[in-house]
Amino acid sequence: MTDPIINIQNISKKFTRHVVLDHVNLEIMQGDRIALIGLNGAGKTTLIRTILGQYNHEGILSVAGGEPRKDRVEILQHVGFVPQHSPPIQMSVQELIKFSGKLNKNSDASAICEIVDDLGFNADDHKKKPFLKLSGGMKQKLLIAMALAKKPSVLIMDEPAANLDPAGRKAFFLRLSKIHRETTMILSSHRVDELLALINRIIEMDHGKIVLDERTGIHSLAGHLVFCKLKIMDMTDPIKKMMEDWNFQKNSEDCCYEGQIMDVDRLRFLNAISHFANHICELNIR
Repeated sequence: MTDPIINIQNISKKFTRHVVLDHVNLEIMQGDRIALIGLNGAGKTTLIRTILGQYNHEGILSVAGGEPRKDRVEILQHVGFVPQHSPPIQMSVQELIKFSGKLNKNSDASAICEIVDDLGFNADDHKKKPFLKLSGGMKQKLLIAMALAKKPSVLIMDEPAANLDPAGRKAFFLRLSKIHRETTMILSSHRVDELLALINRIIEMDHGKIVLDERTGIHSLAGHLVFCKLKIMDMTDPIKKMMEDWNFQKNSEDCCYEGQIMDVDRLRFLNAISHFANHICELNIR
């Protein structure tokens, strides 16, 4: 039997007297695609940061055959990480891309630029701007691109889609669906529904403990796109803006828009257009 790529044995972590991780035991195998879920304060981010070697802890932890606190530099070569909150990086966009490309042996600046452009952020237009001055969505796209360009063995993302616009979300989830099948992914999110097409395992945390660890089967809908066509009467500027946000195009028919959405975004899309229900006279999703 293959050894776990992440092996967590009886891990506990306290901040002062507050127990954040409470005797956590977990084996994560190569190729696992995990949705890490739970309410705020459940311990998700602390577990992630412990795996990354950022915290001392009680218990035994190994990642890719090493100890994260002891072998952190070597282990991080195998790990791509996107934090929930962007770090206060002072470098310009151009400097950060060059630095990240040189820092990681599996990536380069051109790969980062290709991915970030696909996510809808033209890095060249903002190359002299400090990372700190970018919008939340721009920061998120750049951090995602740097993580994916590493082609890591382990990809860990903490609320990665939180600040993405609809077009960026579609490109992001499509990218995730095409990652090599042996890549281990841990995706922390409040919303398991948007991850179901990508994962084969759900782990839920509550009060520092794992309360659910369930296999979901093969992610058969990964990368699945659905076609959508809307016919709109009484076109308004807010509707036009929404269509642009979702990257829908006006076709040859009057007031008709067509586009594709990720299957995982179907409910979000329906919720978005529901605000304009009185203006929609035809809707076709297939």
